[in-house]
Parts: sequence; structure tokens; C-alpha cells
Amino acid sequence: MTERRAIPRHAIILPALCWRADGSEFHAITVDISAEGIRMRSATIPPVEAQLGCSIRGVGAMEIRVVRAGTADFAVRVMGRGATPGEVVRSLVGLARLQAPPPEEVRVHRRIVPKRRAVQIALADGTGVPARIVNLSASGVALQLDTPLDIGQAILVGRQRATVARRIDGGVGAAFLVPLDEAAVDEHTVL
Repeated sequence: MTERRAIPRHAIILPALCWRADGSEFHAITVDISAEGIRMRSATIPPVEAQLGCSIRGVGAMEIRVVRAGTADFAVRVMGRGATPGEVVRSLVGLARLQAPPPEEVRVHRRIVPKRRAVQIALADGTGVPARIVNLSASGVALQLDTPLDIGQAILVGRQRATVARRIDGGVGAAFLVPLDEAAVDEHTVL
């Protein structure tokens, strides 16, 4: 059985310097952050309930308390003094987004705009819906239409079986169940 966390975690890798009340120091690296705290890796694992000082690059100094200790990592909560817990979370989430920006959509097949853009869509119940092709590729088609369709809904675009993959402004993007021959897709393609 896999445990699923309800609180989202953001991966972030930053160097940190931690110190104990006696002044001894050790280095750690942040692993991820959530609203519950920060997970860190280190060769030195402090005991649960230990209160430490910590300086994370790009965030600043803070007071932390160890809430979980594993064999190679430990989790902490930000306490008082220095940056507030909210400021730390906002800073780390912002830095995490810079480290892992959302992936850019990569198009595998070139897109074309066919000369014949009007197309008939058939729904599973046999209902016909008029649509207009925005663009077309070997793997799918972007359609403008007035009828709302659900993501995952099976449709027939002209003679091509497809599934609604995403919503776009004024329509949907559909993926063909069997891709077209890319060499045959051009402005004269009729679905």
C-alpha cells in the first residue's frame, strides 16, 4: 500500500548550515518543502526535538526544530527568530519553482492548417456536431466548436477516431487513436 500525502511537496535543493546550541556546526542540503516543514539530507542526523539554528542559502537564518529523523535525512519545522515560517515557505517555494520550472510543451509532429477546415464531429450517441479545424498534425487536431466536450470523451472527427485530450480557447484538442502518416499530412488533408 502506497501512502499518499495530502499536502503538496516542492522539491528544492539548497545548501544549509546548521548549528547546535553548543556552537557545533554541520552541513545539510534541503530536499523538499511543504506546509509541514523542510526535509533535509546530511551525514549528521540530529535527534528528534533538537532545536537548531539554520541558514539556508537564499532564504536566511532561522530557528528550527527536528520533527523526524531517518537514516539519511531529517525533517524540521521553522520556529521563531529570524525569518517567519510563512516567509521561509514563500522563499523556498519560489526558489523551488525556479529550480524546476513547468515543462514546456513539446510538439512531436508539425502542425498545419488545412484548406478544408470545416469538419463534422460524431459523439458516442451518434449526435453530429459541426466544428472548425484550428490546426492538425499526425497525432491530433485542435477544434473550434460550440458544444462542450469532456476530457477523455471518445469522438469521431470526420473519419478519424479520437479522444478529447484538453480544452483550448473556444474548443478542444483531440488525440487520434491511430496517428496519421506524418508524410501524408499537409494542407490538402481531409479528415
